[in-house]
Amino acid sequence: MKRNIVIASVVAAALATGGTAVAVAGTQSSSSGTQSSSSAARSSSAAGQSGSAAGQSGSAATASTGASLSQAAGAALKAVPGTLDSIDRDHGRWEADVLAKDGTWHEVTLDASGKVLHQRVDRDDNDPEDAAEAKALRQATVSATEAARKAAPYSTVTSVEFDGDRTPVWEVDTVKNHKERDLIVDPQSGKVTQAPADDDHGDDDGDDD
Repeated sequence: MKRNIVIASVVAAALATGGTAVAVAGTQSSSSGTQSSSSAARSSSAAGQSGSAAGQSGSAATASTGASLSQAAGAALKAVPGTLDSIDRDHGRWEADVLAKDGTWHEVTLDASGKVLHQRVDRDDNDPEDAAEAKALRQATVSATEAARKAAPYSTVTSVEFDGDRTPVWEVDTVKNHKERDLIVDPQSGKVTQAPADDDHGDDDGDDD
């Protein structure tokens, strides 16, 4: 009974002064503010986690993306200024042969991202065949990367190599729909043709007489 009287007195005082009503409103407002702050903190945390996940995804995408043939060729030529003789990707690495400006042949190995791992002098300067190929390579008006670009519309280029044995040509290996295709690019005109089925360019043995 005494408890009911006390509660009634408190309610009466509230109605008379409006103070308790304000206090309740303030408590609700403060509670709402606390809840809003908590929600904002959770949203910020979720956004941070989402951003972190996105960053990790971006890093993974970057890590899985390797250098293109043109980028690898550019890196090889930066390491050894000269003329690119061949470039191909083998076991996740790029292997390039470069005829340096001083006439020496160099082999440049690059990782999948196009970073140069090492380089070395690759051929004998006194080899007549190398000298003949060097001469033909310098006379070519279509470079290795240009030959690759001309062959690219047909399929994905995996390697380019200069063959100066007899009639100089760029030999371009490509892949399309999991099928390999060999193309020939004229080093002067840039014309693209299909390589012979037996790929014996310049071989005139005539075994089928």
